Amino acid sequence: MKLKKRSMTLIAATALALLSAGCASKPDGGGEWKKFEKDEQAVLKVMYWDEQSFHEEYGNLFRSQYPNVEFEVIGLPVGSDPSLSVTELYNRYIDANKPDILFVDKHRWLVEEGRLLELDPIIKQQQFDLDGYMPAVLSKLREEGDGKLYGLSPNFRSFGIYYNAEMFRKYGVEPPTDSMTWEEIFELARRFPADGAEDERIYGFSLDGFAPPLADVLYSLMSQNKKILDSSGTAVGLDGDSWKRTFESIVSVVRSGAYYVPTPEETAKRTRFEEDDRFLMGKSAMTYRDHFYLRQVDNSSLDWAVVTAPVDARNRTQSSVYELGPAFVISSQSANPRAAWEFVKYANSAEFAQIRSNASSDFLFSRTEYIRSPSKRDISALYKLDPIANATDEFVAFEPRVRIDLVQLIASELAAAGAGQKTLDEAIAAMREDGGALLVEAKAKMK
Repeated sequence: MKLKKRSMTLIAATALALLSAGCASKPDGGGEWKKFEKDEQAVLKVMYWDEQSFHEEYGNLFRSQYPNVEFEVIGLPVGSDPSLSVTELYNRYIDANKPDILFVDKHRWLVEEGRLLELDPIIKQQQFDLDGYMPAVLSKLREEGDGKLYGLSPNFRSFGIYYNAEMFRKYGVEPPTDSMTWEEIFELARRFPADGAEDERIYGFSLDGFAPPLADVLYSLMSQNKKILDSSGTAVGLDGDSWKRTFESIVSVVRSGAYYVPTPEETAKRTRFEEDDRFLMGKSAMTYRDHFYLRQVDNSSLDWAVVTAPVDARNRTQSSVYELGPAFVISSQSANPRAAWEFVKYANSAEFAQIRSNASSDFLFSRTEYIRSPSKRDISALYKLDPIANATDEFVAFEPRVRIDLVQLIASELAAAGAGQKTLDEAIAAMREDGGALLVEAKAKMK
């Protein structure tokens, strides 16, 4: 009888120990999240672009702190099966390789499928400091997690209006300021001369790159929470005076000759050189580019400055032009969740940002204190605007390509109106008709 009682007691104690261990590794299970110590051993499987860049950017620095952690980098999924959606491709890859940590651009779908570990309880228990984190980044990360935090992005992307200060002085034009609208930017552009031979003349505004330039303007407008789709999300709306006024401003500045629109042949170039960029060559007063452009303007001879991305006239202090850099997320099925969290925490820490800021100036760190301009110029305009509250992605129900194709269609119609090939009303009608057909086709493919 005593032996039976002792056996039952041992079983109960063992069960309690297992339960406690489970709670220690799962903060949402009601227990303490046991800190991963620096002398502990673990092997972490990471889904990242490639092994070399992972170790150069993150792995080597982390292992200098946690020498007993090994990484197995498995790369990103590559598929040629056109019948598979992006999410299906990733799901199959994740099931087959079982990574502990994933480096992904978007993770809402992973959250919806219950594949990720929620970070809020861990952050709260460990008192991980997010005070120095870019508010817009945290806001967008919570949008991905339907209000909760499932990932952290060490970097973010942002845009601004770069301008040639010398050119503004030469022609007696007041330079742009923070929080201007696109209409106001285009009005400034029209104040520069728009005549002369092509190899000699200047432009008030240009946007030389691989994408159709008007498409980038449209993406900026969408970041102001202006909706392209109608309320049902199944047709192209573009209703109201706001879109019409903006389109009229775009068409007007293109027709004036102040805004250079590259030919299709120029846009199709696979390789671009400095001489292909009118702003860098001193032939354009303004351009709209992301923060990666800092390196190029800093290596030029221009006297340049940057102001915030254009805003909505009704809301000049906010913008959602910010884009998340890829986020580190942790699989809910990870065999090493404590070690995985320690890595994600370190990659998003002030310590890591400080070290990386001394070695790289190509990125905007989510820890904004450590953002460094290559030329020591003021680039705070790239991140000073507050994020728009409750900004929503109207294309969340579609594959990413749908948004791109629709924006390019609208940009093409605007370019046609700017070239005088059709009226603006005809262009808008084509946007709605052809865009609607594109959406119907996309919906059909999703069934």
